[in-house]
Amino acid sequence: MLFLRKGDAEAGSKQCAGTLMKTVYLNDVISQSAYRRLQSHVRLVDSYDHPEQLDAIIVRQAYCTREVIEKAKNLKIIGMHGVGTDRIDMEAAREYGIPVVPAPGIAAQSVAELAVTQILALNRQLKRINTGLCEHRYAHFGDERLIGYEVWGKTLGLVGTGNIAKRVADMMRAAFAVRVLCYNPHRTAEECRAWGFEKVESLEELFSRSDFVNVSVTLSDQTRNLIHAGILQNANPNLILVNTSRGGIVKEKDLYDALVRGTIRGAASDVFDKEPPDADNPLLRLENFVATFHIGGSTFEAMDRVGNYIVTKVFQALDIKE
Repeated sequence: MLFLRKGDAEAGSKQCAGTLMKTVYLNDVISQSAYRRLQSHVRLVDSYDHPEQLDAIIVRQAYCTREVIEKAKNLKIIGMHGVGTDRIDMEAAREYGIPVVPAPGIAAQSVAELAVTQILALNRQLKRINTGLCEHRYAHFGDERLIGYEVWGKTLGLVGTGNIAKRVADMMRAAFAVRVLCYNPHRTAEECRAWGFEKVESLEELFSRSDFVNVSVTLSDQTRNLIHAGILQNANPNLILVNTSRGGIVKEKDLYDALVRGTIRGAASDVFDKEPPDADNPLLRLENFVATFHIGGSTFEAMDRVGNYIVTKVFQALDIKE
């Protein structure tokens, strides 16, 4: 399966600009099947040089600012190739009556699989052991530093109870018979019980009772730096923390301190305050920290589902018949 790459949009749409009326901004990688649908029915541009010409905007890693929205007088829809809308000026979109359409749940399976992969990798110290082998630290296979833990029967804590979190819980329960706790102040204990989760009333309790914690919440003023030193300092010292949601939810400096001091056992993050993280980000040097680069939804299957879902929504907003 091929993907659209930066710069291809303008080149592809030049072939049909004379016959297609609607103009759509796209400057991100999407699946080839979704791109072909767009190319067949609209004029694609990959810059905001002429926002007044835009009928729709599709973003994934690009930003959509107030300045663009204010000038885009013909804009009918902003499609978010993903779940989080923190790269879009939502206040401006509401003010100008522009619907913002994300793709909730469509990439959840891929993101959840990554979260489970990170839990398993950290639980058996794969990064530390791999690095140690490369540096010839181990003289024999029985080295006590290589001993790990089983996942079976442990406790998984969920920060957030959305589509991704539920899939993480389903996989971990099916494979390892884990017990599931959850923290979500917007859900009742009865709702959580219906999903098979025990609701806890505070993050402090969740972190102290869990062996693994998965973070799956959107970034907002309420969730920025949600996980900080005050939460981590009372955590289970064997805790493994995984964040596949957004940078800024886990306070990076406090996480680094907790990992160095042994306040928690390990952590993984697919997202960072700055993306890509600086090469001198101290977290990247730690052997009990696993870093990936916002790849949660980057599978062929998820890209195809999300891309085509957003294209369909754009076509509906622009009254385009296929």
